[in-house]
Amino acid sequence: MALLTRLSFMHRLKFLLLLSAVLFTSGCMDLRPQTSDPALTGLPEQFSLYNPAPAPEQPWWLALNSPELSTLIEQGLADNLSLQEAWARLAQARATAIKSGAALYPDLTVDGGMSHRQSNSSESGRDSVELFSLGLNTSFELDLWGRVRAGAEGAQLTMQAGREDVNTLSLSLSSSIGESWIELLSQRQQEQQLLIQLDLNRKLLELIRMRFSMSRSTALDIYQQEQTISGLEGGLIKTRSRQQLQLNQLALLIGVSAGADLKLSHKQFPQIPSIPPTGLPADLMARRPDIRSAGLRLQSAHWKVAAARADRLPKINLGAAFSNSAGILDILLENWILKLAASITGSIFDAGYGQAEVERTRAVADERLAAYHNTVLTAIREVEDALAWEQQYRNSIINLDHRLELVTMSYREATHRYLNGLSDFLPVLREQLNQITFQLERIQTETSLLKARISLYKALGGSWMELLPAPDRGGSS
Repeated sequence: MALLTRLSFMHRLKFLLLLSAVLFTSGCMDLRPQTSDPALTGLPEQFSLYNPAPAPEQPWWLALNSPELSTLIEQGLADNLSLQEAWARLAQARATAIKSGAALYPDLTVDGGMSHRQSNSSESGRDSVELFSLGLNTSFELDLWGRVRAGAEGAQLTMQAGREDVNTLSLSLSSSIGESWIELLSQRQQEQQLLIQLDLNRKLLELIRMRFSMSRSTALDIYQQEQTISGLEGGLIKTRSRQQLQLNQLALLIGVSAGADLKLSHKQFPQIPSIPPTGLPADLMARRPDIRSAGLRLQSAHWKVAAARADRLPKINLGAAFSNSAGILDILLENWILKLAASITGSIFDAGYGQAEVERTRAVADERLAAYHNTVLTAIREVEDALAWEQQYRNSIINLDHRLELVTMSYREATHRYLNGLSDFLPVLREQLNQITFQLERIQTETSLLKARISLYKALGGSWMELLPAPDRGGSS
């Protein structure tokens, strides 16, 4: 008996020495994430145009003061199916983070059962036995190297990046709805302008026919004017078709079927407010959800490197089990059997698998760092592009207004000279075409100006997306 006790003591001593060596080794190793500094050098101190005051925080579409646009965007943010997909992906990431974090704590399971056995024998007759059992089991990995914690931290950061992805898609969705709505208004204004031109040119055709009846104009004049009218009618066909395409696009963006009555009656462009303050380029790293997402994914990649390094080291698992069985239910809880277990496992030879996984995760971290830098530089470029385009379109509108004024006067003078027999019809036709071209170009340029403003709002980002509520997942448990 003493020999057995001595042997048992020696085994326990060996295990404690082995465990102490493992703990000592863990104290000599630093497996915390080796983070890279994501800060960029050489960023411009301010944008090249306009003032660096802090950008506004309210939703950008409120600045256009259009109830119709606000209604469309709010419906899109609630019902767009691509956005609902993003919310579902976020729910998956949140569940994955919870699962990864659960490994930090011991699990506890319970099992119980009852069995009934009956037998017949010639000696004892019928023999009936009932057996009840109850047990509690727990297991836990001793996270000496931080492998489990690293996985949990990485999953948590990935979940946070998923929320930023939702914010990014919400921002993009709002700008897409705004641009489609502006394009719809543009087509409606072009239709209105073509109808005005069509009415004027039909009246002029009547005057030409009247002059022809008095031998003061030629058949060629009539044919040329009819060609102009036919061209205007062709333009009406195109612009009405484009209106329907924009309505279909808006229907998709707000999550309804194409062909649905969206009850959109607005035709005039909203008044463009003054250029909003842009803030500083460095502010974009806090205001742009895509930059925040890239930064969070970079941090997550560093934690995954730490997890891969820790995965190469031995794992220690602790376990305990409480169990009992009895033939009578009343005494089931009186006597318990306790079992404690500890195990250590580690790889001796894996043909380089573990080191390759470490190198792979490090390469992923390098990729995420480059992606983060690229996202920041792209954001700055988008703001600069939007500012440059807006300045160009404003100057173009000033130029077009001046040209329209000149061509209107030229058209009036050419028509007056033609009707008084002082010139042929060719100058009238030329000024007609110039007037139509400049008027349509004026509408298209103002359309581009409004889209550039929406691009600026999108490029500046904001915080309004963070207030969007997650969709109600009714019926889930």
